[in-house]
Amino acid sequence: MFVLKCSCGSVKARIKEKGNKYILLEYNCFLCDEDHRRIIDKKSFWNLETINHLKCLKSGLEIGSYGNQELIEEELNKQKEELRVLADELGLNDYQEPELLLEVFNTVHDRASHSKLYCECGNDDIDVKLYSSKIELKCRKCGSVLNISAETEAQLNELKNKDDIVIKNTNKSEHNWTDNKYKEE
Repeated sequence: MFVLKCSCGSVKARIKEKGNKYILLEYNCFLCDEDHRRIIDKKSFWNLETINHLKCLKSGLEIGSYGNQELIEEELNKQKEELRVLADELGLNDYQEPELLLEVFNTVHDRASHSKLYCECGNDDIDVKLYSSKIELKCRKCGSVLNISAETEAQLNELKNKDDIVIKNTNKSEHNWTDNKYKEE
C-alpha cells in the first residue's frame, strides 16, 4: 500500500493494488469529512495523457485531480483565470481578502442554519451585509449590530471555534442602535 500525505502529515489518500487489473484508491473528502473508495482500472489510473478527477461520493462535487502534473497545472491556471473573471464580474475583487471573507460568510451561514446565530433580545431574524474586510450582522428586531472581521486566518479560526454567534443587545431598547465588534470574548 502506498500512502499519500499532506505536508502537515495527515493522510490524504491510500493506493493499493486490487488484483492484477485494478487499483483501490481511498481518499479523504474535505467536503463530507469521510473516506471514499474507488476501484479504478490500472491502465486508466496510470494514464499520463489525461486528468482524472476525484469527487465527493455524497455530493458529486469535484474535490481534486490526479494524473499528468503539467495537465493539472494547466487546468488549475485555467480555473483560476475563470474565477478571476467571475470575481471581477461580481465585484468580488473589491474585497481585501475575498477567500477569507467567503470562509467567514460560510461559517456565519452554517451557524444560522443550525439556529446558532441570534441576538440577545431573542430574535434570530438577522440582516447580513458584506464589506471589504468584515461582515455586519444586524438584528431586525432591536437594531443591534455585530461586526465580524474577515482580515486574518486567526479571526476565521476564532469564529469557527465559537459554538454560537450572539449579537449583544447592549441598549436594551428597540430605538437605539449599537455597534459592538466581534472580539475574543
